[in-house]
Amino acid sequence: MVGPVGATLMSINGMIGAGIFALPALLYAEVGNFAPWMFLIFGLFYSCGTLIVARLCNMFRSSGGPQLWIQAAFGPFVGFLIGFWAVLGISAGRAATLYVLVAYMAVIFPVLAEPGARALALAFLLAALTGIVLSGMRNSIGSLAVGTVLKLTPILLLCGVAYASGGIATEFVLPRFGQFESIALLVYFAFSGAELGALSAGELKRPRRDLPLTMLGSLALITVFYMMVQWAFIAAGAPQSNGDATPLAAAAGAVMGDTGVLIVSVAAVFSIATSALNFFIGGPRIVFGMADRGLLPATFAHISPRFQAPDRAVLLFAATTAVMLSSGAFVFLAQVTALASTVTSLLVIASFVVLMRRTDERHNGRLALYWWPVMAVSGGFTVFTMIQAPASAFGLMIVLLIVGTGLYFVARRQEARVPDPVFD
Repeated sequence: MVGPVGATLMSINGMIGAGIFALPALLYAEVGNFAPWMFLIFGLFYSCGTLIVARLCNMFRSSGGPQLWIQAAFGPFVGFLIGFWAVLGISAGRAATLYVLVAYMAVIFPVLAEPGARALALAFLLAALTGIVLSGMRNSIGSLAVGTVLKLTPILLLCGVAYASGGIATEFVLPRFGQFESIALLVYFAFSGAELGALSAGELKRPRRDLPLTMLGSLALITVFYMMVQWAFIAAGAPQSNGDATPLAAAAGAVMGDTGVLIVSVAAVFSIATSALNFFIGGPRIVFGMADRGLLPATFAHISPRFQAPDRAVLLFAATTAVMLSSGAFVFLAQVTALASTVTSLLVIASFVVLMRRTDERHNGRLALYWWPVMAVSGGFTVFTMIQAPASAFGLMIVLLIVGTGLYFVARRQEARVPDPVFD
């Protein structure tokens, strides 16, 4: 069973992946010294959605996250489709992440740029991640903890050296709206993943208490962390990437030399690896939750007697990711994954309204007025994100909707069930 430290690690590693190593240069190029404050602004915006998710986490203690909440609000068919999209999206994202991880490793070990060596590295990484998750939640959280230390320590070291070299920029010019709009999605998605611990809620000791606190606390910590990294990049002279080095590694090189480039490049490898592991923990829990609630064959709700892990759900998720890797399907699905996630976000807001309007002896079914501006901000940014998607993504999503509908009637073997929300 996972405590608040483990839940915090899931939130932190849901947010910090590969993006932070390139994002500072992109932001600085658009808004200059105002870049750190963009993280604060969008961190506050993103917190609106996190508040809604935190309240939903307070109602349930089962695994599944958005799939569970949407099934509870709108029934098994919609719940199955959301779970289907989520598992496909997460597995496609992890396939892409593994390719990026090997590319980063090839900077340190050039032999991995060769096709054969790259294929072996991908197979090894997939097997390693699967093995860690199969070995149980304790080992998975322990691996997350080690990876988190190894990826954050070099970045914090860079911050300290950069501040000593160039100080903290305090003067800035307010960006024009066009500049603000051009990078809005980049900054907003830097916070996505804060709610990842909800996927594994059933394995937390006190999920209804710990998840809301750890998600909101992690969001606040990472907002400050992102601002620190951006200030460090500016203090280092805001260098552009040099050769294979990321912009953040180039900043380390400017103040720490080649050693700085190496340690930040190693940090990038661990950052991407722990992010991938984090989703490998959460993704199979969606499969397990769906099977446990009657939306998938009961065999995928099997728990390993030795490791207490949902072993068959993990293997199904790993097999799906392997198919993505070998076929290149993750490239095809990439453009629809973000769109499906925005649809899911809108349905989460709608689920919140539906569930909060239910009554029991401790809840009168009324939605407090302060929730409406929170939902308006979260829903507004979700719609803004959705309209950025290309028309082809909508077509692909319709195809997946048709495929998911067929699978729903094939995969469902028993009467679906879902726990009732608990109101305190």
